[in-house]
Amino acid sequence: TASAGQGGSISPSSRQVNSGSTASFTVSPNSGYSINSVTSTCGGNLSGNTFTTGPVRSNCSVYASFDQHQGQGPIVILNSNSSSVGSGETAVLYWSTINNPTSCVASGGWSGSKSPSGGNQTTTPLYSNTTFTLTCTNAYGSDSASTTVTIENTNDSEGPDATTRNATDVDTEDAVLNGLVDGNGLSTRAWFEYGTSASNLNRSTSSSTYGAGSTNYETHIYNLDEDTTYYFRAVAENSEGTDRGSILSFTTDEEDNNDNNDEGPDVTTRNATNVSSSEATLNGRVDGNGRTTRAWFEYGTSSSLGYSTARTSYGSGSTNYERTITGLMPNTTYYFRAMAENSEGTDRGSILSFYTTGGYIPPVNNQPTVVIYADSTNLAYNGSTTVRWSAVNATSCIASGGSVGWAGIKSMGPGSFYTGSLTSTRTYTISCSNNYGSSTDSVTVRVRGQVINDPVIPTSYVIINSSVDRNQPIVPTIDNTRPHPGDEINYTVTYQNVGNASITGLTLRLDLPYEVDYMFSNPSNPTRSGNTLIFNLGTLRANAQGTVTVRVRVRDNIPAGTYLNFPAILSYVDPSGHMQSVNANVSAQIWSEPIKEEAVQLGANVFGAGFFPTNIFGWLLLIVLILLLVYLAKRPSNTKITKTAHRVLYPHTYLFDLK
Repeated sequence: TASAGQGGSISPSSRQVNSGSTASFTVSPNSGYSINSVTSTCGGNLSGNTFTTGPVRSNCSVYASFDQHQGQGPIVILNSNSSSVGSGETAVLYWSTINNPTSCVASGGWSGSKSPSGGNQTTTPLYSNTTFTLTCTNAYGSDSASTTVTIENTNDSEGPDATTRNATDVDTEDAVLNGLVDGNGLSTRAWFEYGTSASNLNRSTSSSTYGAGSTNYETHIYNLDEDTTYYFRAVAENSEGTDRGSILSFTTDEEDNNDNNDEGPDVTTRNATNVSSSEATLNGRVDGNGRTTRAWFEYGTSSSLGYSTARTSYGSGSTNYERTITGLMPNTTYYFRAMAENSEGTDRGSILSFYTTGGYIPPVNNQPTVVIYADSTNLAYNGSTTVRWSAVNATSCIASGGSVGWAGIKSMGPGSFYTGSLTSTRTYTISCSNNYGSSTDSVTVRVRGQVINDPVIPTSYVIINSSVDRNQPIVPTIDNTRPHPGDEINYTVTYQNVGNASITGLTLRLDLPYEVDYMFSNPSNPTRSGNTLIFNLGTLRANAQGTVTVRVRVRDNIPAGTYLNFPAILSYVDPSGHMQSVNANVSAQIWSEPIKEEAVQLGANVFGAGFFPTNIFGWLLLIVLILLLVYLAKRPSNTKITKTAHRVLYPHTYLFDLK
């Protein structure tokens, strides 16, 4: 006999078979339910919706149980554009939701109903640390998220500020070092550190107390070596800490010619301007002291310089000059100084520095890449799943291993393959290649052993999904998986334990593509190594779920059409103590303008491309033709017919002239 629990049915209710034979039953879950298990006192197995008993040698009972689909409560993500602002300033709050909440209510530093689909709002001016909370609700539950905006400490009476200024009165063996010190309300001492190497300022002047306010100070240093470059900086200290100014430099004279304005030139290095990721403008001032003088710049990535600009004549007077240098590396410190020479000698300005801004030059990578994953990598006996893959820069792909139908030539994807019912663990491998090399990836689908008449045991089955969403798309109708360079992307990973026991040691690894920069995440405390983020998520109870959201920004100058792959691996310890993992992948493609195609319309006869007319004019012509044929059929048989025929309207239809 067969019976079923709430949520479905099993048919037929009974069968009679010969001893040693098997019997089959159809298990049908109701809407909103799925099959949980089918047990039998005579053994058997479930394949799809069909349960087949083992050999029946005595009366046998079959029982089917069902699980009701549980809806998911909402998930709320709330962030601000800045975690701290100045007193009286505002912040912008951004929120998004998952699982379709029906209402959202704000509390804390704001109030009122908010859009359940997400949005942003500027706060009122803030004068104290403020926490903003948003609670969203749907039919299955509610969720809250909070973010705190703190007020920056504007009390300048903590540490001192020290500023290094250019040296003056530089001679063969001495110079005057200059600086500015601000005690920020506390009594402060200041001095200078100097030496012949920017990385080893091994000499110090005596310190002096300059009070609690802001004041210029100087120190005359002696016993220097002639024609030598010295580096120095201002240093200040009070009860709240120590501050060190920028490192500047000067070069002592060789023959005391700095004081003779009628002989050699004088040159001064000034700060660089228009600094970007790959270029900068160097500035200086030259005085020929009455003689025609040429000036230029020396620069490099260390204080030893190494590169020079072209030498240009600037006359015999005093004038500012500049030179733009290009081909610089991003995120790099460059050192430079002004140089001048005339018939009486050469003068070198102080060495200053600047730092190029961040830039990105995408590497040329012609190697193919392939990513393969399965919708589920941990199946019950006779369970099934879908294997999915995609390749970039590949010309051919070949699959191996897996189950029946998997091996052989595959498309470059994105593609998918339904595994069918699996009774053992399978590994699906795909290799893609081009003229520059090959890439191989694989995914293993584990199948749990067959369980018959076993009591309920702890199980875990984790589902993971991921998605990307371009923040505030420029064109609302553009798919959010087609971002532009400079766009911000929300990368969301959701996971759920649909088993009946808790899992522990939950760890999520996200490998962000090198084309994006990490901005922030929720949770906000991942372990970072380059573009790899690792979230330690702890324990996940049965039927519990969670979400990790990462905001990234697409780097500038990424080529159109570039694919951005976002793989995720979720690792955990199942109830039996075994390490398990599941993965997901989602990709986006940098926006490229569609190619406009000229519409080409093939010519057709007046009836259209088919046999029958497609308009009123065609039908009228067809009727006239039929009437003409009837008329011809009724004419006497000796009617003379010319040999001339004119083809009109349809293939193999002719109109004859009658005479």
